[in-house]
Amino acid sequence: MNRTRPLLPIRRLAGILAALAAALAVTAAASLAFTEAASAQTAFQADVTATSLLPAGPCSNGAFYCGTANIAGYGAASWNFFLTGYTISQTSCGSTYTATTDFTLADGSTLVVNESGYLCGPGKDANGYFKEGPKALGHPYDAYATWTVDTADSTGQFAGLAGSGTDALHVAGARASGSYAGALGP
Repeated sequence: MNRTRPLLPIRRLAGILAALAAALAVTAAASLAFTEAASAQTAFQADVTATSLLPAGPCSNGAFYCGTANIAGYGAASWNFFLTGYTISQTSCGSTYTATTDFTLADGSTLVVNESGYLCGPGKDANGYFKEGPKALGHPYDAYATWTVDTADSTGQFAGLAGSGTDALHVAGARASGSYAGALGP
């Protein structure tokens, strides 16, 4: 009768359990590190408004829209929306655009985001807005986009922050308003 034989499977089982415990510890540590990194991000929320005066045209700084923003946790800011490209579609939600948007606080800190999205308007109003240019104040539309922080151009309190989110703008007549939401963090 050989009594040492059952010890070999127990030793293997102990080795397997030790390896499994080590793998679980590594997984738990990685999960905790990921959770800590994700929690380092903070919510970003900004409400924006702009009013164009006739004759409508670019703002004095060249922005397509210029107005004000209220940024949760930061306060009042200027808001500038620089249209960088667009495509016109003959469908009510088919026109697309790209833009660079900046938010500048009273202390000069600037958050710059790059966004891309699409326009929806009743009938063909969204594409009419771009076709008519400065005379297009009568075309209502909604713009829906995603944005990412331009870390190279953001300054002050926003320097070194990354992040992304979504925005929705509504334009009717000479008034534009909307909101940006997402997360910012290192």
